[in-house]
Amino acid sequence: MQKLVAFIFILLVSTASAGSITAPENWNKVGEAELKVLWFHIYSAALFTPSGNYSNVNKPNPLLLELTYKRNISKADLIEETEEQLEMFTESEKIPIWIGQLNQIWPEISKGDQLSFWIDEQGHGNFFHNQSWIGVVTDPEFSNAFINIWLSEKSSYPELAKELRGESTDEELR
Repeated sequence: MQKLVAFIFILLVSTASAGSITAPENWNKVGEAELKVLWFHIYSAALFTPSGNYSNVNKPNPLLLELTYKRNISKADLIEETEEQLEMFTESEKIPIWIGQLNQIWPEISKGDQLSFWIDEQGHGNFFHNQSWIGVVTDPEFSNAFINIWLSEKSSYPELAKELRGESTDEELR
């Protein structure tokens, strides 16, 4: 009976603390972009920081990346693509651990869903699904590699990265 009471107490405390984590509000938009592959609209993205400026891909300050999906995406596809992208930005042997954590955190994505990633002051990567906190990866190395998928000059989608960073794109210069 004591074990059951202890388990219920731990469950209530963890549920209460999870519900109290909220993404930053009223931050300033740095940039926004839309990812299209061929004629498919995948997601729209927006980057926010307290100042409205972004600098230093290698040591990210607190920031919030919001992705609003334009189509259904299976969790398996999201995990697989993320693993491939992470491998571009780190050689860490921690990638399988991070992927395991993401597999526990991330839901299936439906058209219209929003998945947000907030790097807090400690470098922890917090995830939100439709504004509800769903989990955290506490390794700052993960946060750096993960955000580089969208913001690095070596991103698979460099024009999207420029737009998110608030920089002029080649299309705007024409």
